[in-house]
Amino acid sequence: MTAIVDLLRRFAALIERLSPRERVLLGCGVGAGLLVAVWGLAGVLAERRATLQAQIAASEREVGEMARLRDRYLQLRAERDSVRRRLDSGGAGFSLFSHLEGVTRDTLGHDRVAAMNPSTRTLGDDLQEEDVEMRLAGVSLRELVGFLYRVEKSDLPLLVSRLQMKKRFDQPFVYDAVLVIGRLRPTGSTTTP
Repeated sequence: MTAIVDLLRRFAALIERLSPRERVLLGCGVGAGLLVAVWGLAGVLAERRATLQAQIAASEREVGEMARLRDRYLQLRAERDSVRRRLDSGGAGFSLFSHLEGVTRDTLGHDRVAAMNPSTRTLGDDLQEEDVEMRLAGVSLRELVGFLYRVEKSDLPLLVSRLQMKKRFDQPFVYDAVLVIGRLRPTGSTTTP
């Protein structure tokens, strides 16, 4: 503290030795120096302010994007849960083979079914696809459309993944058809046809 006081005394003594014109010049120089320092500090502060405003705007965009992603995640999770409930709607006792046999009996009759071959394959850790390949013989286009409508519009999420039709050469309005009808199910609900 005494060093600062001693330095100030020396500075005051130095100023007293200066002529009035030198004092005015020294005051102008100090004032100009202070003005340049304040101007430089103001420039640095303005630049820092602009940087902070840009960071705030970027952060607000990121928060908006995160909110949008959160909403999308919640929507997808709700859709996944809905699909999972639909997949589980068949229950543990549901058999795709038996269901299709009943729909075929109601719409076409047993005499039109040449073969029904069930198969199951694993799609992932928790999902299986259960398929039934159906060979239909001697069906009209109207009967086939009625059967497909009943399959696709049932409460269960069934999917016709393949349809192959062949017109009979001796009967122009009668077809033989091969259909693959399937459904997805959780791996835990295994059923036998």
